[in-house]
Amino acid sequence: MTPDSRKPSLHLVRRFLGFLTAKPLTPAEQSAIASMLDPPIAQAFFAQRSEDQRHAFDVRERVGGHEHLYQAALLHDIGKTGPALGALSRSFATIWSRLGLRATGRWNDYLSHGEIGAEQLEALGADRLAVAFARNHPGSPPPGVDAESWHLLEQADVA
Repeated sequence: MTPDSRKPSLHLVRRFLGFLTAKPLTPAEQSAIASMLDPPIAQAFFAQRSEDQRHAFDVRERVGGHEHLYQAALLHDIGKTGPALGALSRSFATIWSRLGLRATGRWNDYLSHGEIGAEQLEALGADRLAVAFARNHPGSPPPGVDAESWHLLEQADVA
């Protein structure tokens, strides 16, 4: 196994541990997010589990002063809201998928969160980068998306 092929697995382990130890956003953090997003998009953000809000906020922090990336950073996993799975169920769904087994129900919805989130963001009028990143991460940037911005988002997501 090469170091590059281990990277996604290490990211998933860090994400699992981060999910278990996530602290809810503080009122100041919530206020900061509300000021960055239009009300309907902010409402969708705050509909996420507190653990996913924390992850998204941390991704936004890691993109630094690149304000044009904030919406994509905050909303990239918005499609995970519907399935409402906890840490263990998410892990089992991911392992199930990695084994090449067909997922159904909420597991399938969780594994399809990118497409589900992108459709939700399109309906809310989110910016093009937020929709594209929700739909296509991790992976290569789709045509018409700035590769440097994409790379910054991906690095912030897996850090």
